[in-house]
Amino acid sequence: MLRKMAGSVKYPLCLEIGCGRGIGAEVIVRQFGAEKVIATDVDPDQIERAKILLKPEYRERIEFKAADTMSLDEPDEKFDAVFSFGVIHHTEDWRKAIKEISRVLKHGGELFFEEPLRAFMDNLLVRAFTRHPEGGRFDYEEFEDELLKNNIRITCIKRLGNIAIFGTGKKLKPSQ
Repeated sequence: MLRKMAGSVKYPLCLEIGCGRGIGAEVIVRQFGAEKVIATDVDPDQIERAKILLKPEYRERIEFKAADTMSLDEPDEKFDAVFSFGVIHHTEDWRKAIKEISRVLKHGGELFFEEPLRAFMDNLLVRAFTRHPEGGRFDYEEFEDELLKNNIRITCIKRLGNIAIFGTGKKLKPSQ
């Protein structure tokens, strides 16, 4: 679904936040034409697991790094695309994560995201069986507003009511 929302055919340099076991990084190479993916996760154990599980054909194109999405050790405007496969809501301060994503995303670059929304996260069953930081809860309007504050305009969105969102955003030039 996210591939169909893409504004480009290829994304040479990509960042994946919260890569876990590394499956998403492989998807980014295969589906989005990434020449290089830097895949990050706050958990060093996940990074080690991802390195072990990485298929040999992707070793030259995927680099794994331990990093916190709220404080990325990457230069400004480095990436053609940033991917969050259900990760932003896991951060302690989702607004800080958005600001950092925007900082490392090139002008004209795209953010790909899929996220559960506050109404889903606050569901009694979800709360009973999962743990998520309180600072990672937002509704669609808050998410869209924060992206705009950080110069990212949603270009394509699929909303599942107030349960989840899937979409893309494009980083605008400061004057846009």
